Amino acid sequence: MLNQLRKYNNWANSLLLDALTANSSSLPESCISLFSHIVNAQTIWVCRIKGIVPEVSVWQLHDLELCKVLLENSANELSQIEYPEATESPIIKYTVSTGDYYETSVSDILIHVFNHGTYHRAQIAKEMKLYNVKPVNTDYIQFVRLQSKRG
Repeated sequence: MLNQLRKYNNWANSLLLDALTANSSSLPESCISLFSHIVNAQTIWVCRIKGIVPEVSVWQLHDLELCKVLLENSANELSQIEYPEATESPIIKYTVSTGDYYETSVSDILIHVFNHGTYHRAQIAKEMKLYNVKPVNTDYIQFVRLQSKRG
């Protein structure tokens, strides 16, 4: 299931990036800020899992071109991660931006990354509507329906 959620997350983020790029002149900075945050958080979590220091901060603002690069890199890294069962998932030890220390299983981190993206994509959809831009449908069921048409 984690691998399926990873595929969904990558699909939804790519679809949204395309919509943001196509409508960039009509959107408020809040859409780009939230999308940058999705990309930054995903990048940071991948770095934590790999045990390396991220080069981005949580709310760092990027243009859409850099978002695209960071998204591609982090999506590729997510595809390289082993997707263990919850009972076998390794524990990652890390410190967050506030300095607090935590230990969390890889499976819980991955679920968080995928859920976090969904949460902020919904916020972006709301902002798009406020600016009279039709938001894209990034619902999980839409992803599943498209997958079944292809297969």
